[in-house]
Formats: sequence, C-alpha cells, structure tokens
Amino acid sequence: MDLDEAALRLYGLPPEEFTAARNDLAKRTSADGDTATGTAIKALRKPTLAAWLANQLVRADPDGVSELTKLGEELREAHLSGDGDRLRDLSPRRHELVQKLVQSARTHAKDGGHKVTDGVADRLTETLDAALVDPDAGQLLRSGVLTSALRHVGFGVVDETGEPAQVIPIRTTPTERRTAPGKADKAARRKDEDRGGDARRRKELQEKVAQATADLDAAEAERAQAEAELDANEHHVDDMRTAVERLTEELDKARRELRKAESRTASLERSLTSATRAAATARRRLDAARTAQP
Repeated sequence: MDLDEAALRLYGLPPEEFTAARNDLAKRTSADGDTATGTAIKALRKPTLAAWLANQLVRADPDGVSELTKLGEELREAHLSGDGDRLRDLSPRRHELVQKLVQSARTHAKDGGHKVTDGVADRLTETLDAALVDPDAGQLLRSGVLTSALRHVGFGVVDETGEPAQVIPIRTTPTERRTAPGKADKAARRKDEDRGGDARRRKELQEKVAQATADLDAAEAERAQAEAELDANEHHVDDMRTAVERLTEELDKARRELRKAESRTASLERSLTSATRAAATARRRLDAARTAQP
C-alpha cells in the first residue's frame, strides 16, 4: 500500500478511530519492509473536526462538491468578464449550495453519532467558500484528505450592488489651468505650491499604504497564529476525547469485574455460613456420640 492509498483510507475513518488505525497501518507497512512509507504514514496528522467533516462530505456527496467547484468556475468567469447580471444571478446559488452542503455534512455526522458545534460548522462553511472561489482550494477539498479547514478572502472587489468595482487611479498631476498673460508669475507660484502639495500628499499616501501594509501583515500573522493554536488545540481535544473514551471503556470493564467479584463474594459468604452451620451440627453429633459411649 502506498501513501496515497493509506491517506484515502485513514481520512475516511471516524475521528476517534484515526490514531489507532494510522499507527497500526504504519507498523504493518514497516514490518512488510517498506519503512519509508511506514514512517510517512505515521506522520499523517489527525484531521480537525471541520476537516473531517469536509472529507466525509467529499465521500458522501461527491456530486454536491462537484457542483460547488463548477459554480466557482462560473463565478470566476462572470467576475473576470465584468458580468454584473450574471454575478447577481449566481451569488444566491453560492450561499444556498454552501449551506445545503454544510447541513448535509452535519446530518451525516449526526447519523454517525458525532455532534457538530456551530463553530465547527462555521469553519466548514469557510472551507467550502474557499473551495468555491479558489481552484487550488477546490482541488484540496476534492482530495478528501484535508487535515485542517481552509479559508479565502473571496473574489476581487465589488461595489454595494454586486457590480465589479471600477477602480480609477488617483490623479497625481493636476490639470493645468489657462491663465491670463499678466498673471503668469502668480500662476507659476500657484503651480509650484500645487506641486509641493501633491508631493506631500503622495508622501502621506505612501506612508499610509506602508502603515496599512504593516498592519495587515501583523493582523495576518496574528490570525495565522490563532488558527495554528486552534488547530493544535482541536487535535489535543480529540486526543483527550479518545483517551477519555478508552479510560471509560476500561472503567466500565473494571466495574463489571467488580460486580462479578462482589457477587462471588456474597455467594462464598453464603457457602461459608452453610459450611459453618454444617460443621457445628456435626460437632454436636460427635459430642453426643462420645457422651453416649459407656
């Protein structure tokens, strides 16, 4: 079994079965002599709950996922061509389809005994949105082996009506005004002042752009850190949940053994009481027989 086959099998399992199945498969693969593949399998990350939902959705509703990525192609074509009417027609379908797929995933998970919180559903929604607007994200989703949810900022720039926004470059050189011959000096001074003002404005704009860029980089770094921490915590929660389930099973088994032992103790106590009474009766008979001897 190669790594791709192993990943497809593992990422289709319920989350509580992933770790044990991965470790067992890695061990057997290495034992068969393919230590490189075994090591690679052992390194596969357990998917977050949102990623697991997306992977299950690809398997349970492949037609719905294909419809999603096809709609994404249509939206991109409409956006690139500036077809506002087409964008307005397609946008409601986008939201309806995403919500339909999210509900389908939640129902599928519930049927399998897995509860989906609103937060996990929101991350699945972001993943489907990303797959819809970005071809690479769509390919990742269709692979069915996601380990984490996806996110995208969306399509370009549109105005409040949904039309593609028409961006007009800022005019940096003011239009020259016609001036009377007798006012040439005054007009020249005004032009110099205007040019100086333009230079200051350009510098201010450049500083604002630089500051906005720095703020964006900082915000993106903070978001990426938060997402990484959330992803790590979800994996930790899953591991702890698996441990709790294992310990719960062991506790239930220990309780059953305890009940059996207590039941046997009660039975042995009854046997002991009966044997003690029988011994006392036999002793009395023995004493009576001895007394009756001449």
